[in-house]
Amino acid sequence: MRKGIPISFLLMLLTACSCNNKEPLDALPNIGGYVIGRETCTSDPHNDYWLIDFTAYPDQLQMGDTLVFDGITYTNVLKVKGLSEGLQQIGMAVAFDYKEVTPGVVITSGCTVANPVTYALKELFIINQFEIR
Repeated sequence: MRKGIPISFLLMLLTACSCNNKEPLDALPNIGGYVIGRETCTSDPHNDYWLIDFTAYPDQLQMGDTLVFDGITYTNVLKVKGLSEGLQQIGMAVAFDYKEVTPGVVITSGCTVANPVTYALKELFIINQFEIR
């Protein structure tokens, strides 16, 4: 009698483990823009939405809204949550692989600061984030 694992079982196991239905990373939608500011809803900037003007790439989809922010009119603004600390710099060019954009605006609630500053904008749900160089 033979000891060990039969080769046919190993082949079936390898085949099952090698199958996956994950989407390749290069198939994720990507969008680029500039950090223009953040909402002020909490005392911790990591918990606030950041405002991004998505005009970094030519012929980029128009998914955001027009916003006048600090006297400047931006034309394709969305808000994101979870922006990496290294990307939290006004004017920085950033890019995102993203999951989805909300079909309607998101109203920020539950603020903990005395005078919150929030914006009714669509939200981009990010998967990966990068600095554009």
